[in-house]
Parts: sequence; structure tokens; C-alpha cells
Amino acid sequence: MLDVRKSFRPDDPLRALGMVRASPAFDDVQRHALAQRLLAGDSPTEILADLVRQGTALPLARSEMAAAQASPYLKAAELLQARIAKRDWLLECRARLEQLALAELPRRHALAGQTFHTEHYLPLRPVVISGLFDHWPARQWTLDGLADCLGNPDIEVQCNREADADFELNSIAHKAQWRWHALIERLRQTGRSNDFYVTANNGGINRKALAPLWNDVGDMPGYLGNSRLGDGFFWMGPAGTITPWHHDLTQNLLVQMAGTKRVTLVSPLQTPKMRNHRHCFSRFGQDATLADAVAAERPRTWQVDIGPGDALFLPVGWWHHVEALSLTIGMSFTNFIWPNDFTGSYCTEGAL
Repeated sequence: MLDVRKSFRPDDPLRALGMVRASPAFDDVQRHALAQRLLAGDSPTEILADLVRQGTALPLARSEMAAAQASPYLKAAELLQARIAKRDWLLECRARLEQLALAELPRRHALAGQTFHTEHYLPLRPVVISGLFDHWPARQWTLDGLADCLGNPDIEVQCNREADADFELNSIAHKAQWRWHALIERLRQTGRSNDFYVTANNGGINRKALAPLWNDVGDMPGYLGNSRLGDGFFWMGPAGTITPWHHDLTQNLLVQMAGTKRVTLVSPLQTPKMRNHRHCFSRFGQDATLADAVAAERPRTWQVDIGPGDALFLPVGWWHHVEALSLTIGMSFTNFIWPNDFTGSYCTEGAL
């Protein structure tokens, strides 16, 4: 690491920057940002230049840099960072081998539950399965049929999403109650939109309002437990709805009744490349292509379209981005007959 306490050359470009009007103070917010950049491997010279451009006096900037580099706290953080870097290297080794083994996501028909458990549930390998719920009356759901079967209850919808790039992180602020028939009519009249969507985040209120729909949800022997009210989550929205990049904290089964969704996935082995900035979300947000990352730092993606009758297994930790290619109606389930409680050991919520 560069020792900024040593003299710079007479022609040092930082001397010219020292003529910039400077702020006499340096607070803990700036120290936190300085430490973050050092730990990220940024050049101390570049950091100093940026500090001076932002108004820090050159002598003060050099003093703060020297203090940061000499700090035992930063040295301890560097040791922790080295351990994380080794873990990331091991994940990358596994990710390279996984890419060779999983050229594309497999599709299986009427896969036996025990085979699914051995080949997908335990090794955390996604799969699209057909023929699991063709006997459900829910497979015949349409807007007209749904309009007639519930009466006209109030239901919860996520709305005004297009005005907020972080609508999923701010999902609580986007909750609103609509009449069921108003939602159905809006879906009939809407072409492509990401502005409103009934999602799992609305499940708390909607379970009671949508209770009659449970009569159309059957069993899935060898996969799921009893399909009782509350065991699944209802999803319905127009073409163009997007669920941005995130990972779940449980094993999930995404079941498609009507319409087609395009799901893009990234293995949890590539989490170090997924710009995980808060909880289970990624800064890549709504960009399914991850185009903002240079090729060397762009995670490998798998993409699959799921249509009526398809069930997509989303293993815990797998990053995914979902886009509706048409009006879609579906559900998701977590009540597998095998252990599916991974949240008890999840300890970074609130810290990340």
C-alpha cells in the first residue's frame, strides 16, 4: 500500500489540485468512505485526488490517508477481507465446474418426487417440471373465470412501480387496495406494464380475500405438503411485470397457470459478482442482461421460459430475475415435504 507520508515529487499533480478551495474538516462519513475505497483496492493517489477535488485540503487529505493506512482497525479489516477473498476464490472454482456440468436448465416431465429430491432439491440444481399439477382446476384459470368466482372483495396490489426504480425494495410503500373487479378490468385493458402487480408481498391480506381459489389448488404428492390456505402465494399481472434480481431464503416452486414468464438465473456460487448491496437484492435491479458489468466480472446466467403447466424449482440462494412475456397467473410454494427452513441461520439482515 502506498505510504502517503513520504514526499511527493515536485511535479506531483496533486500539488496543482491543492489549489482547489478546501474544507477544513474531515468527518467520520468521509473516513468510512476512505476506508471502503482502500479495502476495495483503489489507488491511494486516486483517492487523494478525488478528496481534493471534493474540497478537502491536500495536507488534511494526506494526513487522513496516513492515519487510515496505519490504523490497526483497517489492518484487521484487511485480514478479514483476505479471508473473504479466499472464500470467493473457492466459490469461483465451484462456479466454473458448475458451468461445465449445467449447460442449460433441464426440463423433466412428471419427475418422481424422490428423483427430484436426489437430483435437484439436495444439490440445489434448478429444473423445470411439467405434469405435476395438470389435475388442478387452477390450471384452467382465466380472467373471466376469476372474475366470477370471488365476488368483488378488496385485495392488495403493488402499484405505481414504474415511478420508482427500487420498487421491490420499497414494496411496502407501493401497497394499495383495489376492488377485485377493478383489477380484472385493468388487466383486460392493459397491454404491457410494470406499474401494477399482485405478488407474494401482498399475501398477508390476499389469503383471506382469495380463499375461494384454494378449492382449485390440488395436491402434489411427493413434493408438497397439504395445500392449505397460506401454503402458497398468488401472482397475477400484465405483460411487462418484472421481479428484479434477488435470491430467496427458502427453496421455492414457481407454478405457472396462465401466460409465460422468462426467468433468468445466476448461481449462488457467483454471489461475489452479483453486487449484493442490501438484504437479498442486487444493484443490477431490473437489468436481466447484467450489461452494466464488464465481461470479466459479469456472472454466468441461465435463462428459461415457463408457460402454463410448468413448475420451476428455484433453489435457496439462486439469484433470479423474472419478466412476464404475457398476462400471467401463477403461484409459488415453499411447503415441501422435506426440511426447508434456512432463515434461522441467516444472520446478515440489517447488516447488509
